[in-house]
Amino acid sequence: MENGDSPERHLRHLILGLLHVGRLRPGDSLPSIRQVAKETGADHRAVAAAYRVLEAEGLVEIRPGSGVYLAGEGGGAAIGNETARWVSGVMMEAWSRRIARADVGALVERCAASPVRCACIESNEDHMVAVAAELEGDFSLEVRPVMVSPSADGASVPREALASADLVVTTVFHAAAGRAAAAAAGKPCIVVTLNPQFAAELSRRLAGRDVTAICADPRFVDRGAAYLDVTPHRGQVRFVTVDELGRRGPLDPGSDGVLITRAARRRLGLEDHHYIPSPPTFISPESARELYEAVVQRALHP
Repeated sequence: MENGDSPERHLRHLILGLLHVGRLRPGDSLPSIRQVAKETGADHRAVAAAYRVLEAEGLVEIRPGSGVYLAGEGGGAAIGNETARWVSGVMMEAWSRRIARADVGALVERCAASPVRCACIESNEDHMVAVAAELEGDFSLEVRPVMVSPSADGASVPREALASADLVVTTVFHAAAGRAAAAAAGKPCIVVTLNPQFAAELSRRLAGRDVTAICADPRFVDRGAAYLDVTPHRGQVRFVTVDELGRRGPLDPGSDGVLITRAARRRLGLEDHHYIPSPPTFISPESARELYEAVVQRALHP
């Protein structure tokens, strides 16, 4: 510590200097009062008072019995806010690409407002409704359902259904047909996959119990059974269509032992969700990224 330099001034300069060169981060421990007193020759009471001043300024945090730490990111609600962090990340990415902050909003608005028409290819109502609901609700796509047979190939997908679309979306069950039809129509195609978190939550709901699954389309039954055949839950689920409900006896839609697809819930006039009433989403994060990239490409290169 230079002559005439107070402990407070010394500590402030030390901390700000280390912050500037990236050697300190929020939450890092700082030299103890005893260490600073020994290194600078200042009275430990003066050092303690200096740290209290810096704490009042919000620069450090004194934790009794633990030590002194650089103030963390939780110093204010706005700083610790997840939305603020996300937007800051977007701004940082724009900065790294030399896009001015003033241009970011216009660019995002252009991408968000650009209409995108989507042809969704599926062969059963339950999967069609589940996928289309998220394409419309989460990605703001204008969805046109294109129903095909379970064994459809590219040639059997109606070309006129894709003519006005900007994008073709299908599931893994119709990946080959969807890609072939999209290529023939000159459209990009995205094959959406199931969110692993959704599959994990569904598996948790099935663990150790027999469950009744209510669906809208009989064709969903074969697909659902095929899915369960490759999981530990083979034979645990009894599938019932909405049309069969009256013949199978009463079922409590709110029971833990009853799962209802989104399409079936709509037919029954129940709350609109697919099997599980809260996140995770049906569409995987990887597929979401592909969808957003397609939306952005469409907005920037119409």
